[in-house]
Amino acid sequence: MANCSNTGALGAGTSYKDPARQRLLIRITAQYIHAISQGQIDMDSAISIPCKAYGLSPLLPYNEGYYDGKEHLGTRLVDGGNIREAKALLLTLRGDERLRLLTELAGFFIFKSGIKKSDLDEASQYINEAIALKYGGSPHWKAEIMLLKAHLLDQYGLHRESQEFFTIAEKLCEQSGNALLYARALLNAGEVLHYGHPNRLAKFEKALAIFKSKNKVDKEIEALSLINIENFVAKRYDVAEVYLREIIRLQTKIDFHHQQYPFDALSWLSYRKGALTNALIYSNKSFSCLFSASDSTFIAFFYTRRGLIYERLFKYKEAMLWYDKALSNLRPDTRLFWYRAVMGKVGMLNHTGKARGALKLLDDISNTYPPSSYFEQMHFALLLGMSCENVGDFKKAELQYQTFLAMADKFPPEHIYDEFPDAFFKISKFYSSIGEIKKARLLLSRGNGFASTFDVYAKEKYYYNLYKIDSIEGRYLDAIKNQKLSFESMDSIFGYDQRKRAEELLVKYELEQKDKSIKLLNSQNQLERIKTEEAHRGRNITIAGLLLATTIILLLSNRYMMKKKTNHKLEANQRELDQQNKFLETLNQAQDKLLKEKEWLITELHDRVKNSLHTVISLLHSQSVYVQDNAAKFALKDSLRRVHAMSLIYQKLYRDESSSLIGMTEYIDDLTTYLHESFDDSRRVILKQNIEKVSLDVSQAIPLGLILTESVVNAFKHAFVNKKKGTIIIVLKYDGPKHMLLKISDDGIGFPSGVDMSNHNTSLGLHLIAGLSKQLNGGFSITSENGVQITVRFLNPANEM
Repeated sequence: MANCSNTGALGAGTSYKDPARQRLLIRITAQYIHAISQGQIDMDSAISIPCKAYGLSPLLPYNEGYYDGKEHLGTRLVDGGNIREAKALLLTLRGDERLRLLTELAGFFIFKSGIKKSDLDEASQYINEAIALKYGGSPHWKAEIMLLKAHLLDQYGLHRESQEFFTIAEKLCEQSGNALLYARALLNAGEVLHYGHPNRLAKFEKALAIFKSKNKVDKEIEALSLINIENFVAKRYDVAEVYLREIIRLQTKIDFHHQQYPFDALSWLSYRKGALTNALIYSNKSFSCLFSASDSTFIAFFYTRRGLIYERLFKYKEAMLWYDKALSNLRPDTRLFWYRAVMGKVGMLNHTGKARGALKLLDDISNTYPPSSYFEQMHFALLLGMSCENVGDFKKAELQYQTFLAMADKFPPEHIYDEFPDAFFKISKFYSSIGEIKKARLLLSRGNGFASTFDVYAKEKYYYNLYKIDSIEGRYLDAIKNQKLSFESMDSIFGYDQRKRAEELLVKYELEQKDKSIKLLNSQNQLERIKTEEAHRGRNITIAGLLLATTIILLLSNRYMMKKKTNHKLEANQRELDQQNKFLETLNQAQDKLLKEKEWLITELHDRVKNSLHTVISLLHSQSVYVQDNAAKFALKDSLRRVHAMSLIYQKLYRDESSSLIGMTEYIDDLTTYLHESFDDSRRVILKQNIEKVSLDVSQAIPLGLILTESVVNAFKHAFVNKKKGTIIIVLKYDGPKHMLLKISDDGIGFPSGVDMSNHNTSLGLHLIAGLSKQLNGGFSITSENGVQITVRFLNPANEM
């Protein structure tokens, strides 16, 4: 594949001098903009964007059939928007020149951005005059006018009549014997059909075969790009990948260096199937194809793509920097490109526990740039719902989610991409959390229906949510199966080898950027040095001629001796400094290497422990199904709960960027949810929590989780007999500057009278809690008054510094 960095920087606009490549630049840029807009703008508006950005004629994309490369006054007037002068000129023209200007005026009004009936009516007048004009029966001109008439009818909304005129134009072109004209008519007829229409692809493929046979490479690229959009719509991603590589090969062949669009599409495909290393490589290549200020018109979209990749690699700080880059220059005319960065940043703020910051960003954007298109309004509701859910406003969250779902039902299916599966999975998770399991399962199934088999990330999300729903409904065997499928998908995306390769690639990319900066700086310094020397050379010669030879010799001799002594001292000092710097550099390199090796080893250790614990969970689940003895079954379930408490720790270590700290709020919430769901009659017992925001090291999180498990399980088993309802309260808070206090209390029947609560060997559970409290460097106490209260006070090493 080509590397665009070898082409050299361009100035403003484009370096292409030939109309064929200029036209290709407009067409493929417009195709990409129209595809990524997902129905937000029409194709005429998409074409006007690159025309304006690159300073190219707005007639260029449409005048291929009659543009002869010569300068025409009428063309120049229409091109500059001087329509009144062009109409005045029209009155003076005859023959082919008049026909040309009629055609150009008609095209100007047909292909203006948006659709106004007054524009179409004016275009109709020019077309009707052209049809009535005696032009010698030329099949070429007849075909051009029929194509314009077909486009006009399509803009009027008369799609059936439009296709009839396209058919007439195709037959005229075929009869003329001009194969390229016929192929272009096929492209025109196919483009007005909606994405996914079977005739659209058939016409493109027929045109492609003609362009290939005529070795018309620029048109072959255009046809391939149109065909590939159909592959994306139909989710034929493996085929699309092959076509993208062929497009890049052909672009290189004709020295067409604007290859950022196929490289970005390859980056997106790699991102969706979990090949994050390839996604980074292609993202780097797409950036290397951006040379001029004109190219930078669309740069916010490429920044957002890079942010998504970093986020998937758990590089949240770097991802935020790329999102902020995309949002650094907000302008109304480029909102199509930077608005997606809002979606990315809001999503990541929610993902990293900063939902209030997400709400503020949404509020700021809605005040300055309120969502205008259907796509923006729909996804704005989704983001608002997600943020409200994460700050605990479930009522408002559900209202926004319902708005999104209602709008999604009406969204054109040909414009549905990867956002839909993720959106439905998020809303499914919300309904699962509020206990509406039937609705959660339905939404999960709908989201999976939008996902392609190519999308590994969507597969992981689907199975993980399905595992949670199965667990809530007590389908434990199904839950185990789906949890395993979820982990397999996650391992394929975030496996050790891939994460390591991606990390190495990021380091390499950063080094290359630094090298480029250093080379540029050296070049600039050298240029400045040459200029300075030239400026002073004449003056130095004049001064030297005025000085006496003897004075110069004496002064130079004296200064030479002094400098020689000074230089000896400086050289000795420099050698000593160089030796010290070399020694320090060696030490730093060795330290960096050891730190990286340690980080990878810790990650690998957590991965192996996680997998081992999940194997134990699966074995315990399987064994509990076949054991008949109730006592043994209960013992297995207790063991299962203890192992799951530890498994959650390593699951979070594996998923999160941190390698040793566990956020207690989320961990205790997940653990108590699991424990609550593991009892058949759990609805009669209410679990309440008051957990302060604190992170503990894994060495403390594991014994704390096990203490919590034993205490909650004992309360469920013994505190509420005869199906009595009750409440369990869990508190974790700071107790002074250096200590933490964990308290689990229930309002059950308490201990039987006569039981010595100071004897912790009364039961296995209490014996375990006592031992685990010592591991925490803490004390353990238990009281029985209006229920049972278990209190553990322990040191928090994070506050001992």
